[in-house]
Amino acid sequence: MLCSSVFRAVAHCSRTLSLVVVDLVRMASLPARSHSALAAENLFLRKQLALFQERKIKPRRADDSTRWMMVTLAECSRGARRR
Repeated sequence: MLCSSVFRAVAHCSRTLSLVVVDLVRMASLPARSHSALAAENLFLRKQLALFQERKIKPRRADDSTRWMMVTLAECSRGARRR
């Protein structure tokens, strides 16, 4: 029983770490994208948000890697504003 819970914890940590790495790679590739591609993605995300609000659908809950990334980006932007 203990081995199973340890395995689950290790699997969860490795999944979270892999998702964080994927997010960092995507974030690093953003400057290489064209302005029109970023504008199109922004428009799509705005439409998706409007759809959620219109249909009163709650978006799925954020996972650990998403929460970690949001906190890290908030800290980075807070540090940049102080300079």
